[in-house]
Amino acid sequence: MGRSAGSSPGIHPCAVNSEGVKRTLLSASALLTTLLGSAAHAEVIKVVSVSPLTGTRATLGVEFRRGAEMALRLHTPAFNKLGHSLKLLPLDDQGNPTRAGLLSGVLQGDNHILGIVGPQNSGVVNALAAALKPSPIAMVAPSSTNDDLTQQGWNYFNRLPSPDLAQAGVAAAFLKAKFRPRRVYVVSDNTTYGNGLTEVMQARLAAEGVKVVGFLGASTPEQIEDVLRRIKGLDADLVYFGGTDLAAAAVLKAMRKGGVTVPFAAGHGVFSAAFVEAAGDAAEGVVFSSPMAPLEKLPAAQAFLREYRARYRAEPNPRALAAFESMNVLLLATLNEIGGVKGKVPTRAQVMAAVRKVNLPACTGTGVCMNPSGPLSFDASGERRTSRVYMLEYGKGGVPELLSTETTSR
Repeated sequence: MGRSAGSSPGIHPCAVNSEGVKRTLLSASALLTTLLGSAAHAEVIKVVSVSPLTGTRATLGVEFRRGAEMALRLHTPAFNKLGHSLKLLPLDDQGNPTRAGLLSGVLQGDNHILGIVGPQNSGVVNALAAALKPSPIAMVAPSSTNDDLTQQGWNYFNRLPSPDLAQAGVAAAFLKAKFRPRRVYVVSDNTTYGNGLTEVMQARLAAEGVKVVGFLGASTPEQIEDVLRRIKGLDADLVYFGGTDLAAAAVLKAMRKGGVTVPFAAGHGVFSAAFVEAAGDAAEGVVFSSPMAPLEKLPAAQAFLREYRARYRAEPNPRALAAFESMNVLLLATLNEIGGVKGKVPTRAQVMAAVRKVNLPACTGTGVCMNPSGPLSFDASGERRTSRVYMLEYGKGGVPELLSTETTSR
């Protein structure tokens, strides 16, 4: 064959280009190998959010998950810098304590899991924390208030909100001053949360000199009808309800439909859009206590509020902020235990101890804040050292109006 025009003897016209391509491919292959090797050696750290993601309580459960997600995004760069791959595992408890056994198996079976935010409800918290006792994992509960939860000696359990006893003390004094009731009827929805809150509320009302004329658990239509008959027969001039949002709405609507117009007061279970929607116009005038404030009333929460709205195109319930704060505590504790040592993975026991050492002062300004609800640290039982109890009232359109704020310290 003849030579190509312009080529040199014995040299293929594409030889130089082929060699360059070969070198480029080898370089790209080396880079890919390096990247894959780095990813393969990244230490995985998992944290978990536990809340109802299906069923009637799913709306608030999704808020929990979103709050946890926002905290995770905030801390991911710090973990990546230390050679860790940080992952969130959202678990669905369906608001049902009977799922604790299944969930504890998942949690204890994955050694990458170092901490839990949640669950949302006191009954599920109690069941899950008890199930985890043989092989504990750090827990930070954003909204569970039952007094017994911090009396079990669980060194792995901590919570953000004021317990029922603190809320009941504030609420009883407030209701006495506002309504001057003579005869109060108390109703629970038969949940762990409802039963615990109504028990301490009866005691606090009595301490305020207010007579409790009756108490009954009501979670079915038949039980609600029974409650209605008793309220009428005992001539109660105020009804206090302890329990969840939809159960509260059912009792309130039955009262108003049955001609009972006396004031209706409750705990923070009614602090939800689901209650307002289910109760309709009857929600107006309902007074309730809460360990969480409307986010618009917290100057340090405005950055969180803006990001939540932009990311999820929705208005957050205060429980989303509580989950955000709880996850921040968990991740800060983990980072503190890592101590800047690249690749170090703390043990579950180390994270448990580190959570109890977290001490966040109140934020100033309106920038990013990890604890917008106020200073955050825990005592030896897992109670928050400084917390608040808010008294609120639903106005027109179900808009909560802040009536008072009390600070409690331990």
